[in-house]
Amino acid sequence: MKFKIDFKTTLPHVAMTSTLYGDHDRAENVEMQTSISVDPEHRYGGWYETYDTESRGGRFYAEGVLEVTHDTPDGTFLTGYDGCFDLPEYIIEALEKQGVIIDL
Repeated sequence: MKFKIDFKTTLPHVAMTSTLYGDHDRAENVEMQTSISVDPEHRYGGWYETYDTESRGGRFYAEGVLEVTHDTPDGTFLTGYDGCFDLPEYIIEALEKQGVIIDL
């Protein structure tokens, strides 16, 4: 399985948070631009990037890798990720819509 998708979604609540400093910024009803790629040739199997459209990522931004096991007899699995503490639910849902099995 190989794909790249780009989409926008509006989130009711967004926070840019770090483990050292807590919340840097918070907002409501934020439109986010997101790109997700799953590719067996990528070192980890995939990647994601998401940012707010208003500031083009100046306020809210996250990116990272998707650890994907490709094309096993049972399907393609997301087995891990890196880049943010919790992978946003809208990214998980987009992966599921593409047929990726979430195995976190």
